Amino acid sequence: MAGSLDYLRWRGDLSFKEMPFNSVDASLFSSIIYLPVDKSAAGHTLSEVAEKLQHMESFQHQMHDEAGAQVLLLPKSPRLGRIKILNWTNKIGKKPAPLQFTAATFRLNKNTILISYRGTDSSMIGWNEDMNMNYMPEVYGQNVAARYLNAIAERFPKDKIYLVGHSKGGNFAQFALSAARPHLQDRIVKALSFDGPGFYRQVYSSPGFKRTIYKMKTYLPESSIIGTMLDHPERVLIVKSDAPMKDQHDPRRWRVARNSFVLADGLTIGARILRHSLIHFNHSIPDEKRGEMFSALFDAFENSDINDMNQLTTHKLLGTYRLGHVIMSLEPRLRQIITSMFNDIWTTYRRNLNLPFIDGRFRYYPKSNDSNKAPIFFEFYDPQKPSLKLPFVLIKQNKKLKHLHDDE
Repeated sequence: MAGSLDYLRWRGDLSFKEMPFNSVDASLFSSIIYLPVDKSAAGHTLSEVAEKLQHMESFQHQMHDEAGAQVLLLPKSPRLGRIKILNWTNKIGKKPAPLQFTAATFRLNKNTILISYRGTDSSMIGWNEDMNMNYMPEVYGQNVAARYLNAIAERFPKDKIYLVGHSKGGNFAQFALSAARPHLQDRIVKALSFDGPGFYRQVYSSPGFKRTIYKMKTYLPESSIIGTMLDHPERVLIVKSDAPMKDQHDPRRWRVARNSFVLADGLTIGARILRHSLIHFNHSIPDEKRGEMFSALFDAFENSDINDMNQLTTHKLLGTYRLGHVIMSLEPRLRQIITSMFNDIWTTYRRNLNLPFIDGRFRYYPKSNDSNKAPIFFEFYDPQKPSLKLPFVLIKQNKKLKHLHDDE
């Protein structure tokens, strides 16, 4: 399987004048924002930053994964290596709400800049913020992202702007576009999300979202997990990936051909069943109860001196013991809710392994890559809004579709 890092090897010598900026470039910027960089990077090129990272002691453990490969390739790939960093901002804190935020601004050409928003890191603060997105239509970080866009737009008033992000960062990119004032919205070229979780109805029903939805595009891997959490009213493209389901969240593991992603026929059965299970969970536990549960859970993590997800995942037995200790420290009522939550998701998943997604009416659901023809996640899938039912649409795919450029 060829991926975006192979693309960087193939096409990294071509400037944006020789080959225009595309979705694969955008995905690489959504990965670059995860590098351990601070505000001192401003004024330097990506090549200079990458060369410095190669020799940093604290980065050596990443030199053998995709991040390390990317760092090695940037100095050898003028297409991205010569890009200048205009700003790099990191914020993390617990008040007024959990916030794990990183964004950076890059100069693409003399009249175009790009803002990349980072997704969740391994910090418990970041995961707490993610869990808040499960029951809160808006989270504090989304508004921080919107303010960052406003500040950068004021600093560079004559530039067109791309917004990109992976996972939570993709949500931030599209939210920032929707929250901007009309004159700033008009300067945004596109807001691209890579396996972002989607939005609540309250957000995508807003005038700003409706006004700019045509500028939004989301890419989901065919076995998406994070991307199935919430709704995607914007245009969605499903991308082929040969990685296992749990590893498809990284866009560098998606299939690339020449200068675009290879499109899949649709989400896999596993991803569609997971989507169904998460919808069932969202409607089985009230928002306020989920809020109380997650708040108590992350307080328990803090009380147990667990501040990074790696403390639970690096060593399996030790992580299991730590997680068990945290769960047992909760009061019985909340402990029962958490146990019921995981049981409910798993039970719903098992019950729907065969129906309705493998056989019958919903066998090809959802099939279209273009949500203008058939939304990835239908409104009628929301049992609380029966009046908003849409007719089921089955789009018969052309087998050549998967080979088309993903921007066509």
